[in-house]
Amino acid sequence: MHEEKKVNWKRLMAIAATGALSVYTIVTLQGPHGIGALRTKLAKIQELHEQQSNLSKELAEKKKRVESLERGQNIDMEMRRFGRTLPDEVEYKVTEPKVEAPAEDADHGKN
Repeated sequence: MHEEKKVNWKRLMAIAATGALSVYTIVTLQGPHGIGALRTKLAKIQELHEQQSNLSKELAEKKKRVESLERGQNIDMEMRRFGRTLPDEVEYKVTEPKVEAPAEDADHGKN
């Protein structure tokens, strides 16, 4: 009793196709456009989101400052920051007098 086994070509082709697809997937994911590149791009996206958030906060602060200046608040503080005085103020500048160092005696250096 010698029975011949029939080869199931559909099953064999399906296994071969699945194997080839698996090898192709592994090679592709390890290539320059694979998982490593994806991680790098995700890190760059995260960095850009943080940068955008910081810039948005900075912009909001600057808009708030501009609105404050447009309403006339903090004008005197801004003028003083740039070294200006208000129209009805008098500016006094105090400088320290220059003190000249005493001249060394010619005899003092000889011992």
